Amino acid sequence: MFKRPADISSIQGTFQEIRTLLMGATTSVARMGAAEGANVIREISRITQSLTDLEQTIVAQLKNREAQLGALMGTGRAINSSLGLKRVLEEVMDTLIALMRAERGFLMLRGSDGQLSVRIARGIDHINLEEDAFKVSRTIVERAAVTGETILTTNAQEDPRFENQMSVAAFKLVSILCAPLKIKNELIGVIYVDNRARSGIFQAQDQELITAFADQAAVAIDNAQLFDDLQAKNRELEEAYQATLEGWVSALDMRDKETEGHTQRVTVLTQRLAKTMGVNDDAIVHITRGALLHDIGKMAIPDSILLKPGALTPEERELMKRHPVYAYDMLKRIEFLLPAIDIPYCHHEKWDGTGYPRGLRGEEIPFAARIFPVVDVWDALTSDRPYRKGLPHDEVRERIKADAGKHFDPQVVDVFLQMEDLSV
Repeated sequence: MFKRPADISSIQGTFQEIRTLLMGATTSVARMGAAEGANVIREISRITQSLTDLEQTIVAQLKNREAQLGALMGTGRAINSSLGLKRVLEEVMDTLIALMRAERGFLMLRGSDGQLSVRIARGIDHINLEEDAFKVSRTIVERAAVTGETILTTNAQEDPRFENQMSVAAFKLVSILCAPLKIKNELIGVIYVDNRARSGIFQAQDQELITAFADQAAVAIDNAQLFDDLQAKNRELEEAYQATLEGWVSALDMRDKETEGHTQRVTVLTQRLAKTMGVNDDAIVHITRGALLHDIGKMAIPDSILLKPGALTPEERELMKRHPVYAYDMLKRIEFLLPAIDIPYCHHEKWDGTGYPRGLRGEEIPFAARIFPVVDVWDALTSDRPYRKGLPHDEVRERIKADAGKHFDPQVVDVFLQMEDLSV
């Protein structure tokens, strides 16, 4: 087990106390004045110097151990983070290179085919290296992978284990460290660092440290792979949901030819208005889905009413006004779409409280459902329909302005009318 080093200041204080005692002894001997006293003083001075040298050596070792412990703690933080695999690999490599004072290093991971491949190669300056510029002995890597043991040498050129390996001599490899990365005794990869210029960089007493580091690094990498896999699956799921939403919208457009293309146009324009009003990207995703689904409740309206060429009866009109409720009933069971439900459910509410289905007033109406109606009315009035031509933009602007504070949120109207591009 890699233990935390003792407190450096405490150890230095102990050494200082011993030096103080020796100085006191030297003073006492000097007062004697005897010839033998001079020899004792010289011996005490020699001991004092040796003690100082010992202190410097111990303090240097302890500082090195503190740095090593810090590296292990840093790797532990990476384990508990939500970093992606690329970032974790960079942190692991940079930490090990700094920890071991190596010149360069690389990390290999085992793929689904069981083969090891280089996933990252880094230099001491945190710069990625090309694989063809990283010439090493594959035999050393394979030995660490097969045996599951850390391979460490202070001078590979003189190490009898590598005397028959031409690549070690050809690539001028000196200090080499190669350790397996394992999860529950199963190899997931190999980590390698070296220094081609200096021998003795890696010490045998570092074996325990490297084993601990490799164990933590393996857990961090495994977690990062799981995190990346989960992110990929989430993206796939979102893409599937988006395709489903667009399928619903397409089905509704095909059913109601009069408003074909309306949904796509109002969705694009609603996105622009939301961005202009400072809505963040995450919220815009839900607003976009809500705009796409704003009329999804009409799927529950019978064709005899939805496609009726003439005026609706009062009873038919009341049934048509139920489509926001139908949308709510359809979407509330889908957790993925709950943040997008405000527009389908509330886009017929009005600022003065005369809307439906709940008669919400002012800021009781969700923000997304206050943005959308302005766009919805704009597109409905400016677009051509089978029974009329679209109205001029200036006329529609005046109508929307007149309805600020009645149908629409006045602030939304102000922002909308200042937008330069209202075409889609």
